[in-house]
Amino acid sequence: MGVVRYGPGVPAGLPAAQAGRTAERAWRTGQTGTPARRPRRLRRLLGSVLTVILLVASGVVLYLRFYHPPFRVTGVVIAQRTQTACGVDLTGRIGTNGAAGTVSYQWVFTPSRQPPRPLSQSVTAGQHDVYVTAAVEGSGHGSASQTATLQVLGPDPRAASTTVVVRC
Repeated sequence: MGVVRYGPGVPAGLPAAQAGRTAERAWRTGQTGTPARRPRRLRRLLGSVLTVILLVASGVVLYLRFYHPPFRVTGVVIAQRTQTACGVDLTGRIGTNGAAGTVSYQWVFTPSRQPPRPLSQSVTAGQHDVYVTAAVEGSGHGSASQTATLQVLGPDPRAASTTVVVRC
């Protein structure tokens, strides 16, 4: 007795290439036909390339996340002098490389009877300028001249000076 097939979409006969395939064999092995596989060498090569790309990307992310350049001072200037009623307000600008850290500085006034007072200012990452201020106050009548110096004590010693005339 032969196999009788009928219904829509059922071929009348099996092609010669599939003659040995049966429904039971396809069900047991999970193979429905000859699989279209890429060559094993190409698959291995693509896997290796993907691994290298992921390792390099991970290295770049870790470097950008954890490497921070050391904090440096790049420059010092006295940016502004503002005359007040009987004094002068000074604003100094300390330039940095944009890394996080702490800058130590002091204002030195000559001639002066008071010793300089060291100060410090925290700098956040991405901040390239730190503005510091000092006030020179006078008393009485007349004018007096002083030299104001902004000294950066650390991490990189630098200094900037200007002459200040106080009029009362």
